Amino acid sequence: MIEAALVRLVDDVGVLAEEDVVRAFSILKATDLPGYLRLRQAAKKANRDCSVTVLDKLVRDELPGSDDDASALDELVALARAQCQLHHDADRNAVAVIPMPSRREVWRVYSSGFEEWLRAAYWRAKEMGVPETTMKSALATLAAAGINDGDEIEVHVRAARCDDGYLIDLADEQWQAIHVTPQGWRVVNESPVYFTRTPSMRPLPMPVAHGDVGLLWQHTNIPAHSRVMMLAWLLDCFRPDTPFPVLELVGEQGSAKSTTQFVLRSLVDPNKVMLRGRPKTVEDVFVAAANNWLVSYENLSGLTPEQQDAFCTLATGGGFASRQLYTNGEEHVMETKRPVVLNGIAVVATRPDLIDRVIHVDLPTIPADARRDDADTYAGWERDQSKVFAGLLDLFSAALAILPTVKLTQKQRMADYERLGEAVARAMGFAAGEFQQQYAELVRAGIDRALESNAVAQALDRYIAERVLPLNWQGTAGQLYDLLNTHSIPDRSSWPRSPKGLSDQLRRIAPAYRAKGIDITHLGHSREGARWRIARTRSQTNPATPPGIEGGTRYGAHRE
Repeated sequence: MIEAALVRLVDDVGVLAEEDVVRAFSILKATDLPGYLRLRQAAKKANRDCSVTVLDKLVRDELPGSDDDASALDELVALARAQCQLHHDADRNAVAVIPMPSRREVWRVYSSGFEEWLRAAYWRAKEMGVPETTMKSALATLAAAGINDGDEIEVHVRAARCDDGYLIDLADEQWQAIHVTPQGWRVVNESPVYFTRTPSMRPLPMPVAHGDVGLLWQHTNIPAHSRVMMLAWLLDCFRPDTPFPVLELVGEQGSAKSTTQFVLRSLVDPNKVMLRGRPKTVEDVFVAAANNWLVSYENLSGLTPEQQDAFCTLATGGGFASRQLYTNGEEHVMETKRPVVLNGIAVVATRPDLIDRVIHVDLPTIPADARRDDADTYAGWERDQSKVFAGLLDLFSAALAILPTVKLTQKQRMADYERLGEAVARAMGFAAGEFQQQYAELVRAGIDRALESNAVAQALDRYIAERVLPLNWQGTAGQLYDLLNTHSIPDRSSWPRSPKGLSDQLRRIAPAYRAKGIDITHLGHSREGARWRIARTRSQTNPATPPGIEGGTRYGAHRE
């Protein structure tokens, strides 16, 4: 009946209002909603002048007990289930996988991207809008279907590990990805893993043949001796299976900190807002991490101890929990691991546990006659970005090929980064061990910064310097508190208020002193309080000469 009516519809728009045709459509809608929607769309294509809206009204009137809102809700749910696959992730968040002729989209059901797709699909099918309450009910129903009836799948943002390498989501309109292996890299139209995205994400540049990562130094103010370390950090941002070191860019006004950070971010995770101001709370840090692959803050004058701890958590993986609603006791947990980049005029990483995870780069001041205006800067980067990205992928592939052969004799805190950096340096033509020497020097400099900014360390250094006999102190935290209190230091604002506070500070600075050959050991508790021992240990010397840029000539290392 309906197929014959569609043939006549080509020349007669009144066919859709005929009683037997309306009844046939009504029966089809009640028994096979996807089939109804398909034939309704076919009617619209058969004659653009016909009114499918009138057909919908006649069908609703024909069906007993029909309700506009209920009908729209049912149609939305049926439309979504007919055109996408509903699943959930390990945290039981519903995910929609939408196969399309030229691409595959993956959205979380409770996301603006999926809601926009569903509204557009409903408009194409019905030429009608959807009330907000109806849309919320439809999303809740679809989420329940994905959570309870769908399979558990793993969903990634921007980068993912695969069996033989890594995948990088381009986040373009075609939903393409880049597959990087030790044998090379290629653009794939459909990723073998599920990538989703957030509304603020922007596409990475499409890599071109014959990349040149050396062009990067024309658009950033990275000093020559830090460039291998910077390239290793960039590549490490695409390795979600390892901890991420925190990049800290420091330089005085006019050293192109923000421009450098903008360029670096555009190679890892372009975003609607490339650089953000100082976070107000720890929760702000984790909200940014939930919506960005790369967490990027600029012009920082300082961070609270809690915020520095949050960045430590992001580097190695962890979460933040708060109450979900004020009317119940459930928690809302944001768990994530993300690369981080910070910049400021002064050093912002001051706590030893964060400094241990930081790649610190001092940016030199740019002379006034060498500065460029923003228009020229960004136009030049737009021109070279694709070549630099392609060169970065070439280097990534070469480093992955070398990585299995890299064995570290001594490991720093961020050993995974150190191992990758050694592979990157060798791929660029540096001798084995040169990157490890440079990184060891960076870690030692970080230890010095950590102790310089700590009031207890300043007092302890004065006490150690005044001793004539070999250092081998042992006693209670209270005795040490009284002993160090006699030494003057420039700033006592962070001085502990009690022996217990001193013990907490000693635990924080103990790893830094151990690296300098001084062992600070907690011996347990006695009736007098916590007991500590401070003594020298046999120092271990490491070569501290960083590799010069002249050591490598591949992948643009020769460029200044």
